[in-house]
Amino acid sequence: MSSPSDTLLESSSSRPYEVERGVKTDSYIKAVTNNPIPPYGPSAKYAKKAPRSISEEMEEAPPTVMKRNPDQVGMTEEELEEYRDDPFWRRLRCVLFSLFWLLWFLLLLLALIVVFLSPKCAPKMAPNWWQSAIAYNVWVPSFADSDGDGMGDINGLIEKLDHLRRSGVQTIWPRPFLMSDGFTDAIRDFRAIDSKLGVNTDADKLIEAVHNKGMKLVIDFPLTTTSLEHDWFLRSQAASKEENKDYAKYYTWSGKAGLDATFFSKLKATSYAHKQGEPKAAVLNWDNAHVKMAVLDEISSWITRGVDGFHLTGIEYLARSPNYTRPEWKIVAETISDIRNHVETFANESAKEGEEPRKIIVFASLEDSKEKDKRRLVSHLHLNSLVNYELTRVEKNTKICHKNEGNVGLCTYEILADLLLFHSLHDDVIPAWEFGNPSTDRLASRVGSRKHSELLLMVQLLLPGSNAIYYGDELGMRNLPNDSKTVENRGAMQWDDSEGGGFSSKAGTVPLASDYKNVNWERQYSDEQSSLKTFSRLSKLRQRDETLALGETLMGRIVDGSAFTMARFKKGENQTATGTIYVIGVNFSPKEVDLPLDSLPSLTTLHAASVVAVSSNTQRLSPRESIDLSSKLLHLGPDEGVVFKYTA
Repeated sequence: MSSPSDTLLESSSSRPYEVERGVKTDSYIKAVTNNPIPPYGPSAKYAKKAPRSISEEMEEAPPTVMKRNPDQVGMTEEELEEYRDDPFWRRLRCVLFSLFWLLWFLLLLLALIVVFLSPKCAPKMAPNWWQSAIAYNVWVPSFADSDGDGMGDINGLIEKLDHLRRSGVQTIWPRPFLMSDGFTDAIRDFRAIDSKLGVNTDADKLIEAVHNKGMKLVIDFPLTTTSLEHDWFLRSQAASKEENKDYAKYYTWSGKAGLDATFFSKLKATSYAHKQGEPKAAVLNWDNAHVKMAVLDEISSWITRGVDGFHLTGIEYLARSPNYTRPEWKIVAETISDIRNHVETFANESAKEGEEPRKIIVFASLEDSKEKDKRRLVSHLHLNSLVNYELTRVEKNTKICHKNEGNVGLCTYEILADLLLFHSLHDDVIPAWEFGNPSTDRLASRVGSRKHSELLLMVQLLLPGSNAIYYGDELGMRNLPNDSKTVENRGAMQWDDSEGGGFSSKAGTVPLASDYKNVNWERQYSDEQSSLKTFSRLSKLRQRDETLALGETLMGRIVDGSAFTMARFKKGENQTATGTIYVIGVNFSPKEVDLPLDSLPSLTTLHAASVVAVSSNTQRLSPRESIDLSSKLLHLGPDEGVVFKYTA
């Protein structure tokens, strides 16, 4: 008879191992029932077959093959383990590691070499004071008489400096200045002012007074001509004497017959070269190293005395062709470069300890100069600027401004468009502008209208670069009558309506225009709506905002051949306008006009524009008045001008 335990063992061995379901999950039941476990433990002796050792099972069991995850990338840690200490792979890893860092170092070295050897970007130069200057071109004998002798003088100019400062002038340019024959370029003494204008110490007083008012002083300096009475010429003429032998080649002398009398004049048995048509202005020989050194010493003496700049005259005579009829411009440019280098070097070396070296300006004027001449004479550290002479040719009913045009609007627009394009293509040629000077008719007389001369003055003050204003043009002064004993454009300055016009207490050699009681400095300065006040507002604006001197310029379309706009603004990093945008609109027509504004930058803010300045005849608008230009049209009355601003 079998025992219950035997029955249980038999039953267990006859079917797979089962478990009571209870609370077990289906997955658990399935996992257990599909993997029978033979009995072991104390009851193992009742089993039909003894259990085997693990080693025996492993010997009989087929090897386990690990299935690779199809999503796995690369080898597993277990697979890599066998290569870790393999000598071949260890060497290979060391080689690759070394190559990586060697390559990294070589790339770094290459980058440094490229940076070092690459051409450097042109440094952005800080603007010098001349680039935004308003230079007041004073004909001293006609400006202010301090001693009652009927002729203007240096002390008279000193007395009027405060008037000029109040009107916005930043730089004084007195002409004539150095001692000469009849106020010409025939210099008698490079280190003295003309005795008709004062004593030599008056020059030092003027320099000090100008600087005390925060202004600058530039002077004319004829580089190439002297008087026949200059000590150098007298010694050169007598070079046969032992004490004068070093002066033998200070001038160009020739014993040839038949020389062009335009450039040569006979003196005893020989001839000397002179300025064209001016036999009393002997031309220095700049091929002579002694001449060059002597003239540079004269320039240095004025730098030491405090002069801030030099307007070089006669530069076309620095080098001449063999027959003396034309300049050798290449040599002229090289010589000017030497002069500027000397000026800058001397200014730096003579600066007092602890003081910044002064920036001394070297500029010139050259009639009929072409674009290539301007590039050659200004680019590559030659002149700081060359005055654009073209605007002095603006005159009504001439070849430049045709009679059938009726006014100077179209010719002014065309000249400006050409010059502004030139300067935009050659930004190293800093523009310098003038509408008038001592050698050309007054602006109001040339254009036939004080209103139009005021419009041109407004345009000039919004041009980029430096500006030279001829004394009295800010008032609208006209030429003297043709029968005057004084050069027509050099009449006495009209200061007030008193007898003598405030120029002198004595009726002297300088005539006064008959309209001085209505057209004078005092009257216009006290009037809120005058040509002088417009000049003053725009001059002072140039001092506050460098956009007008250094910003971009955009000419609008000409309308009816008489009206146009011009915009000034700065460009941001993305080449779009940024900051304040200034726009001038001028109308030279006797009719009303609507000027289109659709070409201006940042049109979306035109509704919030404000007026900066208006011409003296404008009644509808006034400075600081808000103006809505969202219509993209600027309405101007006859002969009106308006300057407005808005934010980009």
